Amino acid sequence: MTQQYNNPFQNMQIISPETQRGDYDNYCQAGQSRVSVKRSPFPRKVDLWFAGLSLAVRKKLDPIVLKKKDTVNIISGDVFNTDGWQAQAIMLIAIAVEDDLEVVLNPRRMMDIANGLAAAGVPHIIEMLNAGNEEPIWNLSEALDELLRTDNCEAEPSVEKRLAETLR
Repeated sequence: MTQQYNNPFQNMQIISPETQRGDYDNYCQAGQSRVSVKRSPFPRKVDLWFAGLSLAVRKKLDPIVLKKKDTVNIISGDVFNTDGWQAQAIMLIAIAVEDDLEVVLNPRRMMDIANGLAAAGVPHIIEMLNAGNEEPIWNLSEALDELLRTDNCEAEPSVEKRLAETLR
Protein backbone atom coordinates (compact mmCIF):
# COMPACT_ATOMS: atom_id res chain seq x y z
CA MET A 1 0.00 0.00 0.00
CA THR A 2 1.27 3.46 -0.91
CA GLN A 3 1.93 5.73 2.02
CA GLN A 4 -0.15 8.90 2.20
CA TYR A 5 1.33 12.19 3.42
CA ASN A 6 -0.32 15.36 4.63
CA ASN A 7 -0.87 17.21 1.39
CA PRO A 8 -2.39 20.68 1.76
CA PHE A 9 -2.33 21.03 -2.06
CA GLN A 10 -4.74 18.17 -2.73
CA ASN A 11 -7.46 19.17 -5.20
CA MET A 12 -5.49 22.27 -6.30
CA GLN A 13 -3.99 22.72 -9.74
CA ILE A 14 -0.34 23.12 -10.57
CA ILE A 15 -0.35 25.65 -13.38
CA SER A 16 2.02 27.36 -15.78
CA PRO A 17 1.76 30.30 -18.12
CA GLU A 18 0.14 29.39 -21.43
CA THR A 19 3.33 30.65 -23.11
CA GLN A 20 5.27 27.77 -21.50
CA ARG A 21 2.93 25.00 -22.73
CA GLY A 22 5.24 24.11 -25.63
CA ASP A 23 8.22 23.84 -23.29
CA TYR A 24 6.37 21.34 -21.11
CA ASP A 25 5.26 19.41 -24.20
CA ASN A 26 8.78 19.34 -25.66
CA TYR A 27 10.85 18.53 -22.60
CA CYS A 28 8.53 16.24 -20.62
CA GLN A 29 8.00 12.58 -21.46
CA ALA A 30 4.40 12.49 -20.21
CA GLY A 31 1.97 12.33 -23.08
CA GLN A 32 4.60 11.60 -25.71
CA SER A 33 5.04 8.42 -27.66
CA ARG A 34 8.50 7.18 -28.63
CA VAL A 35 10.23 9.42 -26.12
CA SER A 36 13.91 10.24 -26.28
CA VAL A 37 15.15 10.82 -22.72
CA LYS A 38 18.07 12.77 -24.15
CA ARG A 39 15.65 15.18 -25.80
CA SER A 40 12.91 15.14 -23.13
CA PRO A 41 14.71 14.62 -19.82
CA PHE A 42 11.76 15.23 -17.48
CA PRO A 43 9.57 12.15 -16.90
CA ARG A 44 6.55 14.19 -15.74
CA LYS A 45 5.46 17.79 -16.19
CA VAL A 46 5.59 18.26 -12.43
CA ASP A 47 9.32 17.44 -12.60
CA LEU A 48 10.01 20.38 -14.95
CA TRP A 49 7.74 22.55 -12.83
CA PHE A 50 9.63 21.60 -9.65
CA ALA A 51 12.99 22.16 -11.36
CA GLY A 52 11.81 25.65 -12.32
CA LEU A 53 10.61 26.28 -8.77
CA SER A 54 13.94 25.11 -7.34
CA LEU A 55 15.99 27.20 -9.75
CA ALA A 56 13.90 30.30 -9.01
CA VAL A 57 14.56 29.81 -5.30
CA ARG A 58 18.29 29.28 -5.92
CA LYS A 59 18.52 32.42 -8.07
CA LYS A 60 16.27 34.39 -5.69
CA LEU A 61 13.82 35.24 -8.48
CA ASP A 62 10.54 36.95 -7.71
CA PRO A 63 7.39 34.90 -8.29
CA ILE A 64 5.43 35.82 -11.40
CA VAL A 65 1.84 36.82 -10.71
CA LEU A 66 -0.20 34.43 -12.84
CA LYS A 67 -3.64 35.36 -14.12
CA LYS A 68 -5.97 32.38 -14.46
CA LYS A 69 -6.96 33.27 -18.04
CA ASP A 70 -3.30 33.16 -19.17
CA THR A 71 -2.48 29.79 -17.61
CA VAL A 72 -2.78 26.11 -18.36
CA ASN A 73 -3.29 23.29 -15.85
CA ILE A 74 -0.30 20.96 -15.65
CA ILE A 75 -1.46 18.42 -13.09
CA SER A 76 -3.41 18.18 -9.88
CA GLY A 77 -1.69 18.85 -6.56
CA ASP A 78 -2.71 15.30 -5.68
CA VAL A 79 0.65 14.34 -7.20
CA PHE A 80 2.19 15.24 -3.83
CA ASN A 81 0.11 12.62 -1.98
CA THR A 82 2.88 10.02 -2.23
CA ASP A 83 5.86 12.39 -2.28
CA GLY A 84 5.53 14.30 0.97
CA TRP A 85 8.94 15.95 0.69
CA GLN A 86 7.81 18.10 -2.25
CA ALA A 87 4.79 19.44 -0.37
CA GLN A 88 7.02 20.17 2.61
CA ALA A 89 9.54 21.94 0.38
CA ILE A 90 6.77 24.11 -1.07
CA MET A 91 5.65 25.00 2.45
CA LEU A 92 9.19 25.97 3.47
CA ILE A 93 9.64 28.05 0.32
CA ALA A 94 6.37 29.88 0.98
CA ILE A 95 7.48 30.62 4.55
CA ALA A 96 10.75 32.06 3.23
CA VAL A 97 9.04 34.16 0.56
CA GLU A 98 6.40 35.55 2.92
CA ASP A 99 8.75 35.67 5.92
CA ASP A 100 5.77 34.49 7.92
CA LEU A 101 5.01 31.07 9.38
CA GLU A 102 1.28 31.67 9.18
CA VAL A 103 1.36 31.27 5.39
CA VAL A 104 1.12 27.52 6.03
CA LEU A 105 -2.47 28.14 7.12
CA ASN A 106 -3.27 29.25 3.56
CA PRO A 107 -2.57 26.41 1.08
CA ARG A 108 -3.90 28.48 -1.85
CA ARG A 109 -1.36 31.25 -1.13
CA MET A 110 1.46 28.70 -0.87
CA MET A 111 0.49 27.17 -4.22
CA ASP A 112 0.27 30.65 -5.81
CA ILE A 113 3.81 31.35 -4.64
CA ALA A 114 5.07 27.99 -5.91
CA ASN A 115 3.33 28.37 -9.29
CA GLY A 116 4.72 31.90 -9.64
CA LEU A 117 8.25 30.82 -8.79
CA ALA A 118 8.06 27.84 -11.15
CA ALA A 119 6.85 30.16 -13.92
CA ALA A 120 9.84 32.42 -13.24
CA GLY A 121 12.31 29.52 -13.17
CA VAL A 122 11.19 27.36 -16.10
CA PRO A 123 12.53 29.76 -18.78
CA HIS A 124 15.96 29.46 -17.14
CA ILE A 125 15.70 25.66 -17.22
CA ILE A 126 14.72 25.83 -20.91
CA GLU A 127 17.70 28.08 -21.58
CA MET A 128 19.95 25.52 -19.88
CA LEU A 129 18.46 22.71 -21.97
CA ASN A 130 19.29 24.60 -25.14
CA ALA A 131 22.63 26.17 -24.17
CA GLY A 132 25.37 24.01 -25.60
CA ASN A 133 26.11 21.69 -28.46
CA GLU A 134 24.87 18.48 -26.87
CA GLU A 135 21.48 16.83 -26.41
CA PRO A 136 19.24 18.80 -23.98
CA ILE A 137 19.82 16.38 -21.08
CA TRP A 138 23.59 16.87 -21.30
CA ASN A 139 23.28 20.64 -21.73
CA LEU A 140 21.13 20.76 -18.61
CA SER A 141 23.51 18.53 -16.70
CA GLU A 142 26.48 20.76 -17.56
CA ALA A 143 24.59 23.96 -16.72
CA LEU A 144 23.37 22.62 -13.37
CA ASP A 145 26.85 21.36 -12.51
CA GLU A 146 28.26 24.81 -13.23
CA LEU A 147 25.48 26.51 -11.25
CA LEU A 148 26.04 24.29 -8.24
CA ARG A 149 29.79 24.82 -8.34
CA THR A 150 29.43 28.59 -8.23
CA ASP A 151 28.57 30.36 -5.05
CA ASN A 152 25.84 32.70 -6.31
CA CYS A 153 24.03 32.62 -3.00
CA GLU A 154 25.20 34.96 -0.30
CA ALA A 155 25.02 32.42 2.47
CA GLU A 156 25.12 33.61 6.04
CA PRO A 157 28.15 32.35 7.97
CA SER A 158 27.36 29.36 10.15
CA VAL A 159 26.60 29.87 13.82
CA GLU A 160 29.86 28.14 14.66
CA LYS A 161 31.86 30.48 12.41
CA ARG A 162 30.16 33.60 13.79
CA LEU A 163 30.76 32.39 17.36
CA ALA A 164 34.44 31.68 16.61
CA GLU A 165 34.87 35.16 15.11
CA THR A 166 33.15 36.75 18.09
CA LEU A 167 35.37 34.93 20.58
CA ARG A 168 38.61 36.05 18.88
